[in-house]
Amino acid sequence: MRFLYCLLLYTITVVISVDHEAEEESNRRRIIDQLTRTKTVLLDDYHLVTRHIATEVNMYRNYRTVSVLFYSMNIDLTYAQFTFQSEELHLNNIGSCSPQEVLIKLKHGSYPAVNPDGYDFPKDFIEPSLREEVHTIDILSDGRNRTYTIRYPKPGSWYALVYIKWEDPRKQKVEQEGLVADCRTILYTDLQVKEEEKIRFVDCYSGFNLDQKDMPATLKCMATDKPDPISLNITFLDIDTSADTYVTLRLQSLSLPSDDNYIIYCIYDPKINNILSVTFTPNPNAWHYIRVDQTRENVTMVANCESYQRTDLSDAENLTILDLMRDDKGRFFTFDYGLPTTDLQDATSVLNVTSSEIKSMRFKVNQFLDIGGSLSIEASLLMSLKYYMGNYKRESTKGDLLEFTEDNQFMKAVICLNVGHASVPLESGHCKYNDRVTPALFVLNSTDSESVYSKSIIPFPESGTWYLTFRLFCDSTVCPCPTSEDGTKYYVNSSGITDVGLSSNKTRQGSSECNASVVVALSSSSCVGGSCSNHGNCLLNTFGGMVMSFCSCSAGYGGWDCSDDSRMDSRAYMLLSILLLTLSNLVFFFSIYVATIRFYYTEAMMYAFTMLFSTFYHACDAPSQVAYCIIRGNILQFGDFYCGLMSFWVTLLAMSIVSDELRSFCQLTGAIVVALFTTWNMHSFVSFLLPVAIGATVLLVSWYLDYRKTGIMRYPWSYYSKYMPIGIILVSTGLICYAFLQTEQNYKIVHSIWHMIIAFSVVFLLPDVKRGPNANPFLPTPSYYTGKFSRYFRRSRTPIAE
Repeated sequence: MRFLYCLLLYTITVVISVDHEAEEESNRRRIIDQLTRTKTVLLDDYHLVTRHIATEVNMYRNYRTVSVLFYSMNIDLTYAQFTFQSEELHLNNIGSCSPQEVLIKLKHGSYPAVNPDGYDFPKDFIEPSLREEVHTIDILSDGRNRTYTIRYPKPGSWYALVYIKWEDPRKQKVEQEGLVADCRTILYTDLQVKEEEKIRFVDCYSGFNLDQKDMPATLKCMATDKPDPISLNITFLDIDTSADTYVTLRLQSLSLPSDDNYIIYCIYDPKINNILSVTFTPNPNAWHYIRVDQTRENVTMVANCESYQRTDLSDAENLTILDLMRDDKGRFFTFDYGLPTTDLQDATSVLNVTSSEIKSMRFKVNQFLDIGGSLSIEASLLMSLKYYMGNYKRESTKGDLLEFTEDNQFMKAVICLNVGHASVPLESGHCKYNDRVTPALFVLNSTDSESVYSKSIIPFPESGTWYLTFRLFCDSTVCPCPTSEDGTKYYVNSSGITDVGLSSNKTRQGSSECNASVVVALSSSSCVGGSCSNHGNCLLNTFGGMVMSFCSCSAGYGGWDCSDDSRMDSRAYMLLSILLLTLSNLVFFFSIYVATIRFYYTEAMMYAFTMLFSTFYHACDAPSQVAYCIIRGNILQFGDFYCGLMSFWVTLLAMSIVSDELRSFCQLTGAIVVALFTTWNMHSFVSFLLPVAIGATVLLVSWYLDYRKTGIMRYPWSYYSKYMPIGIILVSTGLICYAFLQTEQNYKIVHSIWHMIIAFSVVFLLPDVKRGPNANPFLPTPSYYTGKFSRYFRRSRTPIAE
């Protein structure tokens, strides 16, 4: 007998394994067959760079469910055309597959940081306007091609996030595997590029000649590693003085310039002077592209190139570059940047800045290795201890007069952050790089203790060389400043002008020169600061060799760092939900009681275990605020599904007309088979349907054979006409609720009803045949309590062989 059980167990294991492998192989072949119908159409003068054939796309839940695509761009490109084609694979013969809305987020330098679920980014996150543009492509999975073209793309790495448009899971239907269509969304994509063929190499530092008949002309030159301004000198040859033409010049770094993408765009009249001189600030160690063309219109909206013949370049020339040290911590995305130091404990930098200089910290973010975390930048003016202890704040007093102390003179530090180049901080709180003016990252000032410090977090930082540039501005107001009576405080009008006449011994001049120390902390970590606000787990998603960190939120929290509780249910609502799901199992007490008084002890034991596992599983599966786990949740989940299926199995065997020996054999065999199915896929409808179908077959066959042998129905007529129909109706109602009516929103109610209906149906399905014909089906017989307990332990009458 043991050999038979082992053989049965082995056979079932092999069948399940082979069936699962065959299913995966069949799905793989269907994907390949369907994708072979997708033909790449190569455009004229384009060449194919990258192709992703079968990318599976899932609905967005968090960054674990996104697919990541990688594209590599060469230099000197004029066009990059992306082709996308998404379609649905129908992997079973149930229902049909509807096209899904697929979103592609495309970005240069790093993974796009997006929030498709509508949660707000944390307040310390950097403004999106300070980062690379995110391109959005929206397509349907209907098998049609969609192209997206980028003109003059930046060279290097491009990344795309692909996912099905987010839907609120609270409103989604809970679908049972095996009852609905099994649909997979796949994506085909390729990248074709077109290169600029006629590009002339020149030296930006020594100047070059250009014949007017060769225009339009595209030129490029390489800048050195120094950020010093470059004076570009172009000498025009063979100028036609009779023609009323002008020359336009566009200049851009890294990529070819376009009508709306340039660092310099100006117009020049070569008839006045055949030598054009333009001064610009370059990207260190990068290619710069120059487009020179002719036009017959004097475009008044475009700056004159003579305005770029700058002589006052003190701001750019006073720039000092400081290379930072990388302090690696040996974990994913965990490292610091700081000024070189031998201190092993801290990489925080203290930068001394004066009002007559500009300093820039330079550090490198590596592609693939560093872009999957979040970069944190903190900066603070270093003030006196008295300043912090007193929680200093400049208050408006005497109308619009602002007060400050002589020890803590008013100063402002403007800090700019750029990738690839340094910009010049302006007193207005902006950053200037050639013609580009953008908001500064930080503006620190000593007006109060709240604005001397600022912090910014950059999720998925772009790869490349970063520049953090500092400039200090003083209180340069020069005026007679009124003082307080004791002469310890001075007042400056907020507009910088005062007409208050006071004696000279109580006045002083404002300052135009100052110095300060700025404390800077640059660090990278997984997720946000290495954690998820204690309301989620910081996990890693790997896709094709690329790694990114993300937060998997729990207990109803959401957002990038799991700090958003706007969609979280109230504690009372969560308690009500868990009470419904757990206390609804108490109906099984009635099933246990009825099974016991009818002498179905094995069945009563299964109902008891079903009640216990279901109760404690739902208590553990609740939000963390109200959850209670006696053991690990996966063990409780297995016990819940396994005991639930076994309850159906033993109930069907109890209704069958078979001998006790055969019933024991079937119960043990079913225990093994149900355990295998539950381990294989407890959520599959097949795992539920197959044991129930076999049990129902055994039931019907046993009834048929018994009736054929005896010619009479074994159970009382009341069982067939009243109790069993009620039980079947209850079970059918419960299965309909379980399989078709559950949504995330009503789960607690419908699933609780399922618990109660199934528990109550047992009372009507168990045949009461082990007692007398006149016994009350819901009350014990009078002799039930008089039997001796020792009868269960009496010696077997089977003789023992000597």
